[in-house]
Amino acid sequence: MVVADDDRATCEHISRLLRAHGLIVIQASSGQQAIDAVRAQAVDLVVLDVDMPGLSGTDACRVIKTITKDRFLPVVLLAAADEQSARFQGLRTGADDHVLRPFEDSELLARIENMLRVKRAHDDVQFAKNELRYTSLHDDLRALPDHRFFHECLAIEFEEAQRHLDPLACCILAVDDFRDLIADHGAEVAGRVLDEVSVRLQRTIRPTDIAARFRTAEFGLLLPNTRPARSLILADRIVSEIALRPFELSSPTRGPASIDLTISIGVGLYPSGSIRAHSELLDAASIAVARARVAGPNRVCVVQQQGYIFRPTLPGAA
Repeated sequence: MVVADDDRATCEHISRLLRAHGLIVIQASSGQQAIDAVRAQAVDLVVLDVDMPGLSGTDACRVIKTITKDRFLPVVLLAAADEQSARFQGLRTGADDHVLRPFEDSELLARIENMLRVKRAHDDVQFAKNELRYTSLHDDLRALPDHRFFHECLAIEFEEAQRHLDPLACCILAVDDFRDLIADHGAEVAGRVLDEVSVRLQRTIRPTDIAARFRTAEFGLLLPNTRPARSLILADRIVSEIALRPFELSSPTRGPASIDLTISIGVGLYPSGSIRAHSELLDAASIAVARARVAGPNRVCVVQQQGYIFRPTLPGAA
């Protein structure tokens, strides 16, 4: 919990009160220090004095609500009785409650405990929703999540890359001639091949990478903090793992089969002068995989500002 008040005596008094009830308190003497504390560690609640020099409590509340928009962090404002307009402004900027000065310790403590109960209830609901969402996106523990998960992660990772000026690679992996695979071996075997592709893909990528089923016979990959050379190295590994190792499968009607796949990989890279939104990064990867298909089997195509870079020298490439 963060308590921010430029009056040292008041800040220490509130901190002692909360610590006496088993709460961990970080003291701050300004709005900026409160914001820095929220950025630095997990915080359950923030108490802000409205009238602080420099960055006021209402301004700090606005910033804190912006940087914690992906989670619920309650903010309680401390305001004098004659600061009614500032109090209302604070509530409009997202504050969850306010306490008027001079306050009774029991009132302040009751309001803080109430906000903590609300936060716990909110977090419990969010956890249950995430668990339900995860279950709905996965047919079983080995399966990759679907395109909805991929699009959500793409938006989040792109925003993070923009904020921190980090590189981000978005890849689409397509299994070539999937209709022929169904015609030759049946839908059941073709489905099992895609399941095995999922397993091999998860085994190849890094723990920080994100993989998902994208479209029929296509997979999406997000590679955070990955520069062009690293994305090509990973693409090479994927080709070696998926396209250069046969799939040994069998079916009750057709018997055992050794299936060789060819794949195409398209890579879109950020930052790029032509990419300003996550949808444009996905478009770049989609164009790249289409060009890779045209170029031949087991090709990797990377979109660059100057054009396209192909990887035609992989083992097994035409």
